[in-house]
Amino acid sequence: MSMDTLMERYFDQIEIEDADFVPIDDAKSYAAYLLLDIPTEMLKEYLRLKGQNRELPDGAEFWKETGLGNLLRNSDKYHGQGHVSHLSDILDYLESNVWGEYQRLNSQERIRLDITEVPEFYDN
Repeated sequence: MSMDTLMERYFDQIEIEDADFVPIDDAKSYAAYLLLDIPTEMLKEYLRLKGQNRELPDGAEFWKETGLGNLLRNSDKYHGQGHVSHLSDILDYLESNVWGEYQRLNSQERIRLDITEVPEFYDN
């Protein structure tokens, strides 16, 4: 299986929970974040594809290597249907350096992926 095949198989099952800008302590500006509800099976297949034997992939690496930001940007599914009105702006900020963290949900079939822009910090 290729990365493209993986994304084709699971992309329509991804849900955007929230996207906004949030303050980060000692940062020069707010940081963009995006909360995605994704199938855990997608992550398992990604790990098999990468030849990694871990419980979960690195969230930031998964975000970058799958091209998920571009897929979201180019998908009609998430635009103009009551979803985040500023999604394109959020995705612009998430093209740079990001943190990726997972949060368990009540269902073992799905997991939340939190993608947050790494902001610039003030020098101490």
